[in-house]
Amino acid sequence: MSLDLMLKSLNLAAFNQYLDEFNQQAIEQTWSYSDFLSKLCEVELARRFQTRVSNWTRDAKLPMGKTFSSLHFDDLPKQTQQQVLQLKDNHQWALQADNILLFGPSGVGKSHIAAALAYHLIEKGIRAKWLSATALVQQLQIAKKDLDLMKYMTRLDKYRVLIIDDIG
Repeated sequence: MSLDLMLKSLNLAAFNQYLDEFNQQAIEQTWSYSDFLSKLCEVELARRFQTRVSNWTRDAKLPMGKTFSSLHFDDLPKQTQQQVLQLKDNHQWALQADNILLFGPSGVGKSHIAAALAYHLIEKGIRAKWLSATALVQQLQIAKKDLDLMKYMTRLDKYRVLIIDDIG
């Protein structure tokens, strides 16, 4: 079996993509076997990370552009800034299934903060899902009517964090 086929059957797409390039560099720069393999592993892990983040972000159905980089922290009260940064820096709350509630009047950035936290969690390897309260209730009602409620609930179980927006 050829190396090409073995790499495809092992699902090592980045190995296959960078093999010739890194092989040439290894020869020119006299890399050891482990250096060569390490470089291939680095690009494979990076590709898999990007693919996972992309797939999980698409699956989460997060609102576009609502990340920490686009959040105007200066517009938030100092106490809120500290709380948001604490949630961002320590995602233990997500692993322990703690609830986070964001309250405030319309237009103050609750949804933006929630979406930014979700994007950040996905990058840290924690699955998140964005749902409006109305959509969640409708989907639960449909699942119950179709006698698929447990199946729907099981599908939601794959997410560590559920963001339920617009409860009010």
